[in-house]
Amino acid sequence: MGTLLLVSGFFAPANFTWGILAGGLLSIMNFYGLCRGLQSAFGKWEANQRLNKTPFLLKYLMRMAVTVVFLYVILVKTAANIFGVVIGLATVILGIILTVVLALFDKSYIEEV
Repeated sequence: MGTLLLVSGFFAPANFTWGILAGGLLSIMNFYGLCRGLQSAFGKWEANQRLNKTPFLLKYLMRMAVTVVFLYVILVKTAANIFGVVIGLATVILGIILTVVLALFDKSYIEEV
């Protein structure tokens, strides 16, 4: 996300850069919340050997509702560009894809397998 912000800061309008920042932060926070929720759900599952999905699903739906509210506020109440927000929202996915590509082209990865 830092590289996208740096490039857009020099070559794009300010509202596009704000859109990337807002979408990126929202995406990263959403991914972090999903990670914590899965860790707590599976941590309890290992201890009790019984997974109760209801609290996890309720937290997931609440996080999605909060995400929708933040997206609404970002798009309607601020001057953020919608295309910048979409690019910002894709930063987690772009990071995952970049990590996989770099791992595939890493020579030591082949030797480890």
